[in-house]
Amino acid sequence: MESFFKLYDGIYYYFLIGGLFLSYLVYRIFHSVLGDINYIQTKLRIRGHSWRSIECNKSLPYNIYCTVCGKLMLPLVGLFCECCALSACKRCHVTIGKKIKCKPITWPSDRPFFHHWVNVGIPRGDDSIDNIEDCIKKFFCSWCQRTKLCPENSLNEREECDFQKYKNIIIPPPCVQVEKGEISSIKPLQDKNWEPFIIFANRKSGGNRGDEVLSIFKGLLNPMQVVDISSTAPESVLRWLPARCRVLVAGGDGTVAWILNTLLMASHVKAAVGILPLGTGNDLSRVLGWGATCASHLDAHAIIASLRRAQDQPLDRWKITIKPKRRRLGRLRADRVVYAYNYASIGVDAQVALDFHHARTQFLYRYANRTLNYMAYALLGATRAFDAGACGALERRVRVRADGARDALALPPLQALVALNIPSWGAGVDLWRMGNEGEVPEQSMNDGKIEVVGISSSFHIARLQCGLAEPYRFTQASRLRIDLEGSCAMQVDGEPWMQGPATIFMEHAGQSLMLRAAPADTD
Repeated sequence: MESFFKLYDGIYYYFLIGGLFLSYLVYRIFHSVLGDINYIQTKLRIRGHSWRSIECNKSLPYNIYCTVCGKLMLPLVGLFCECCALSACKRCHVTIGKKIKCKPITWPSDRPFFHHWVNVGIPRGDDSIDNIEDCIKKFFCSWCQRTKLCPENSLNEREECDFQKYKNIIIPPPCVQVEKGEISSIKPLQDKNWEPFIIFANRKSGGNRGDEVLSIFKGLLNPMQVVDISSTAPESVLRWLPARCRVLVAGGDGTVAWILNTLLMASHVKAAVGILPLGTGNDLSRVLGWGATCASHLDAHAIIASLRRAQDQPLDRWKITIKPKRRRLGRLRADRVVYAYNYASIGVDAQVALDFHHARTQFLYRYANRTLNYMAYALLGATRAFDAGACGALERRVRVRADGARDALALPPLQALVALNIPSWGAGVDLWRMGNEGEVPEQSMNDGKIEVVGISSSFHIARLQCGLAEPYRFTQASRLRIDLEGSCAMQVDGEPWMQGPATIFMEHAGQSLMLRAAPADTD
């Protein structure tokens, strides 16, 4: 009878935890379905409009009265084009979209380029105005950000645009070369201060924050400078990427690593990379001063100003070559090569990341957010505290040699082995410098050395997160060889997989150019 009550208490505990988790998930589903932001998105074409709710984007001015019928538009029924700021109600936006073209992404280089004026306001309540065409209206140029007050019939539509405020970061349409409907190349401006910005974001990530990032920058830049990597592979951008530019990556550590690996293939491009953190850990963003998370309200003008003030920061790149030991169907598996910028690890932390990766592929994960991610990580980590799986007694199955040494490192009982390139791991934990016992060699992200540490268990990870413990510090090295026997979870910059028996080589492979936030922006 006593054992029955113990079993009942255990089942009750799991039902309680599961119930709380599902309750929060149901809340997120209803919040997502019944939210007050109404997205209406049409396919972006060279001369097409991209419509949004007027409350979705505050980086551009817009007319709260429909340009066609003149009625006052409420936030849920009012639409505006996120590229050119043209506004219309839901009934009229199709009609006006056919009559008025959006700002073009390309333009004949032998023709003058004019302002793209859009009506963003009109005085109301003046009974003395008999002819609506003669009243004063507010016009906005969606390229140079200028505004002009004048009657519509006196607006000069043949005035050339100089891009004014953001002329050094915009790719002008006359510079865009198009072949067969696709961008083929960019003709550079003869201006030493010209350094265009390229924005990469995933529309489906970050709980719709990626979608917001794409929207707020399309109106300030040439829309072709804003790339949705969920529909356009970053590799396809390389054929026209300017030789000198600044790149903003909106996403987590995995997205940043993807873009850095893509830029590695374009040796002719000198691109400095800044980060807008939308992920869960955001370790690289933390050490470069961009913060642990982005602001609740995104201001495109402020982000551009921060990128302009940012300073260049070299970041070591590490080539990881994985040579499998087992044969598959009589053939030896091919070598795998990946690149690390933050860290690489084998063991229980990679196993938790792999569990989380499997969990977020489920249908209901589309309603998750950062808070739910942390909760999921905590629950999965607690589960691995009771079941280490293939990570137990890791010290018996790995041999680590640093800088070509004959003898392997002496390892204590471990469940994880971590190679660090930056002073942040696991959402902000500075593993290498934790604790104050003894002298610890300096750690740098651009010294050509990588730091090797060990973690004993999931409970050890929890104590590290709270600052109540320190890891096993082994060595600093320029080259590592790790022999892994058996299968174990492995991850590189937050991207996990199950790794079989292999010999793993880590070696320095040059540097990437990052952007470090100016002290005034490090908040």
